Amino acid sequence: MSIDTNTVPDELKFAKVKPLYKKGSRLDTGNYRPVSILPIVSKILERAIYEQLVKYLNKNNLLYENQSGFRKAYSTDTCLINLTDQIKIDMSNGKYVGMVMIDLQKAFDTVDHEILCKKFKTMGIDSTEWFQAYLGERQQVVEANDTLSDAGIVNCGVPQGSILGPLLFLCYINDMPISVKCKLLLYADDSALLISGNDPKQIADQLSKELNSCRNWLIDNKLSLHIGKTESILFGTRYNLNKVNSFDVICNNEIVKNVKSVKYLGLQLDEELSGETIVNEIIKKVNNRLRFLYRYKTILTTKSRQTLCTALIQCHFDYSCSSWFPGINIGLTKKIQVAQNKMIRFILKLGHMSHIGYKERNKAGFLNVTDRVKQLKLGHVHKIVNKTCPSYMSSNFKFLNENVNRTNTRSYQHNFFIPSIGSQGTKTFFYTAMKDWNSLPANIKEIKNEDRFKEKVKEFLNKEAEKEESKDFVAK
Repeated sequence: MSIDTNTVPDELKFAKVKPLYKKGSRLDTGNYRPVSILPIVSKILERAIYEQLVKYLNKNNLLYENQSGFRKAYSTDTCLINLTDQIKIDMSNGKYVGMVMIDLQKAFDTVDHEILCKKFKTMGIDSTEWFQAYLGERQQVVEANDTLSDAGIVNCGVPQGSILGPLLFLCYINDMPISVKCKLLLYADDSALLISGNDPKQIADQLSKELNSCRNWLIDNKLSLHIGKTESILFGTRYNLNKVNSFDVICNNEIVKNVKSVKYLGLQLDEELSGETIVNEIIKKVNNRLRFLYRYKTILTTKSRQTLCTALIQCHFDYSCSSWFPGINIGLTKKIQVAQNKMIRFILKLGHMSHIGYKERNKAGFLNVTDRVKQLKLGHVHKIVNKTCPSYMSSNFKFLNENVNRTNTRSYQHNFFIPSIGSQGTKTFFYTAMKDWNSLPANIKEIKNEDRFKEKVKEFLNKEAEKEESKDFVAK
């Protein structure tokens, strides 16, 4: 009835807002995210609208391809792989890559309802009356310390915590790329401008021009750029970066803060993409959580230790490792393996100097760090092969061409062509993932089911690790 009559009952538009702390000072209200708790019935209605809207947007390919937020098959992982691979390829060609991290102030809360409905019409969505009814005359109260505020009218913004809110925001900023001529990466409101070239001064000037153009688009759409929190960084090899004296990006006559490392989607990226800052941060978190868990070692069973370590520690090893792990050196790889060994000793109740090998890891239910990264990379490649991933993930993957003079054998017909590439290029996700894929047995590469594929890949990697350890033992 709501859809047929283009009306939404007032009772379904009443929200209780609970501020969730993000970071920084707890006394600063700007450091809290306002999450709306909505009636259950409204979520059922929103889900019905959401399914139809997503189907329409996907069918007509209307959403910006490099928008990775709140979309099926897209994730922070795919976005970071896209970013780091692009930078490493350009670095491999001797280029610099300039990036500006754009910080938007309260983006979800400042969406203009009238502008959003106009954008819907441009997209060919006729049901703007329903959306006007859904967004208009919403009310909310704020709950803090078990105390409720008086009810207030919400005149702009989309409710955070709703089913429709994130998708409405994606539609609102979907035309943001028309404001720039360079590469723009988006994860909801987390935006990054990218320009590569041989001259840092020229890159800075171009980024300044693009940032000002982007700022004008934001003003037109009643969104606000926070210059104080916007950052710029110049990526390059150590040799090239030593030749750079300054890198000044200017927006609205203000110099954008230039940094040596930047945090994007939870990953600390340094100017050489060495991964050192990422590894050190992971080890710090792992050690802190292990110290916490050791306090309760006498009351935890082996199973509960394994569950807690998987949930609280392994997640830090895994997070977007496909993007950063291929670029780290042997020393950093060993440091991560040492950290994982500490975790396995805790799970199995072993001494601090106990040897950790294949048998111990297998008993604890884990692959070694390198093989775990392989497993996750191969999971991405499986999606690329079966076309269930963002198109930007598959752009560098090409199967071996059929040779007219010979017939491809079964073991080679699912292999990728490995290109000749510079040293930085060999540290990319796409290069290392293709090599890992080509080394898989043909019967595993032919598996279509994702869960079964993951299971067989883990079995294969376990067997290879066991063989490798047996060789080392015989050699010694």
